[in-house]
Amino acid sequence: MKFIISIDTEGDNQWEFGSDLTVENIKYVPRFQELCEKFEIKPTYLVTSEVCDDQFAREIFSGYWQKGTAEIGAHLHLWTTPPFEDRDGLRFNDSNHGFAHELDHYILHDKIKHLTGQVESAFGKKPTSFRSGRYGFNENVASALLANGYVIDSSITPLLSWASYKGLPEGCGGPDFIDMTPFPFRYGAPGNQILEIPVTILATRFPLNRSGKLARYFTRNVDHSIVLKGFRKVFFRDQPLWFRPNPWMTIKHFNELLDEAVRIDLPCIVMMFHSSELMPGCSIYRPDSDSIEKLFNLLENFFNLLKQYNIASVTLTEAAKTVNL
Repeated sequence: MKFIISIDTEGDNQWEFGSDLTVENIKYVPRFQELCEKFEIKPTYLVTSEVCDDQFAREIFSGYWQKGTAEIGAHLHLWTTPPFEDRDGLRFNDSNHGFAHELDHYILHDKIKHLTGQVESAFGKKPTSFRSGRYGFNENVASALLANGYVIDSSITPLLSWASYKGLPEGCGGPDFIDMTPFPFRYGAPGNQILEIPVTILATRFPLNRSGKLARYFTRNVDHSIVLKGFRKVFFRDQPLWFRPNPWMTIKHFNELLDEAVRIDLPCIVMMFHSSELMPGCSIYRPDSDSIEKLFNLLENFFNLLKQYNIASVTLTEAAKTVNL
């Protein structure tokens, strides 16, 4: 088993519609990178368009990538990635934050091509790993990635659905990934498939962890059933577990995730969070300096746990080279 830590590396204030974007949170990345290097952890920073334009970001991420201590991939936010159009949902930092799979073929390809060029120009190498903003992903996105030289995507969130989230005004809304596997697989039309390594989201409590069908049924129906809501409140409050350092997560939760990943022989475990979570007050998850210290303590304890399990770290593209399907 290999460990992948992926950071959605993006602006501070992307939900302040119509505003210029700032990237002050990037100044807090070096402390995180130092912790990773201490434990021989190699992050994959998936960067947005506005990060590519920042001089400090260009300096630090180019250095990490050249030294081989991190990888720089791409993270598509439709509302910050050119080209833009003067219509709802397609303007810069528009109030309608769309999903990539809602775009028509030509706009989608133009945006991914532009972002790919930005990353290469800013950091000196062409990106080969990708995550879609708001997890918007389908066969059209996969096709656009392959056309631009990507080898791996990590946009899918198994056991979760974003279908109730609105995107473009006339769009279909978010994707439904409840039925997706946590294992790596080839995604897309036959002959035009990209390797997918999903974000690790697992049911870790019996009986949900013993039956994928039961876990999917629970997740799909729990918000519509009084009985299932009762079970969630008493037994399954934290199920399924998402492999990310949310404020309520403890080392016990991460231990449960690792134990379950080992039990099912998952070849890769993928953690994710946002670069804004490294800066006090930049994310709702980390409102102050004390919450940042708790994050770093949790990460250090988890990295120590990886050592106990003898689980090595790889980047997304490194994982793509070793996965056997």
